[in-house]
Amino acid sequence: MPAELRARAEVVWSGKRTQTREVIVTLSHSGLSMRFVDEKAGEDFFSFSLLEDLGFLPPFPCDEPNFTLRFSGDRVLILSVGNNPLIYDRRKFEAFIHGIFVELLNGVPVLMRRAGEPWSVVHLRLIGPGRLLVVENERERLMSLSSVSEAEVLEDTLWRFKVYSPSGVESFDLKIGERRIRLFILRYLQRFSPLSWGYLAELSREFPELERELKRPELEPLEREVLDVLLAGIDPLDVPRVLGLDVLKVEGVYDSLIRKGLLRIKGVRKIVEPTPLARKLKEGGEK
Repeated sequence: MPAELRARAEVVWSGKRTQTREVIVTLSHSGLSMRFVDEKAGEDFFSFSLLEDLGFLPPFPCDEPNFTLRFSGDRVLILSVGNNPLIYDRRKFEAFIHGIFVELLNGVPVLMRRAGEPWSVVHLRLIGPGRLLVVENERERLMSLSSVSEAEVLEDTLWRFKVYSPSGVESFDLKIGERRIRLFILRYLQRFSPLSWGYLAELSREFPELERELKRPELEPLEREVLDVLLAGIDPLDVPRVLGLDVLKVEGVYDSLIRKGLLRIKGVRKIVEPTPLARKLKEGGEK
């Protein structure tokens, strides 16, 4: 995980843009330190204790890879990298962003219980891009948030997850008291775990900005046709016959829709169903 990065930085104060600066940004547990390396020297610091949101769409069009962070006082930091590979490293940029989430989420205590069991204190742990675990005693893996099949909000601070395993369906309740930690978890999954998009729609109602950003991915005509048939209630095993398509071809479409967060596996490999995100978009009339 890189702790230092060459990037461009722009700060938006109360909706007003400032000049984009060339910076060396350094990541620490307490925040982001920036050292300006263009014609005007200087430094700045952005404390994670003041962080309100991150990873949202920038407030203006930005064609370069970018990452946004909103701090209290209506202060938005936009980090980006240009096209010159001699100056900017896009892979390092993504790794640096992942490192920000590691600092924010790794080791955070939450409450967890299996059905019929008492609450216990467990911890969040990020072990690689897209792999957010709930662990016990910092070692024993209990659940991967990146492999959840279904999720629902039981109350403001309480989420219920269902995970398919060889032994059947397991149900877990997770209680996360701090609102911004709930948001940071969802933002992490949004950026690094596209397979989780299917259930993010259910958990994002508390955060209208995130909810608006969960748009239907671009679909090929055949993907749209298969999804529409499934949303109409056709049994997934009957879809090849209904559409007059080869079974293997339809299963390939299922795989693609799963990757886009619009289908999930339910039990046996060939049994799929639309995710809450797919149903929500259909109900909303999004094309």
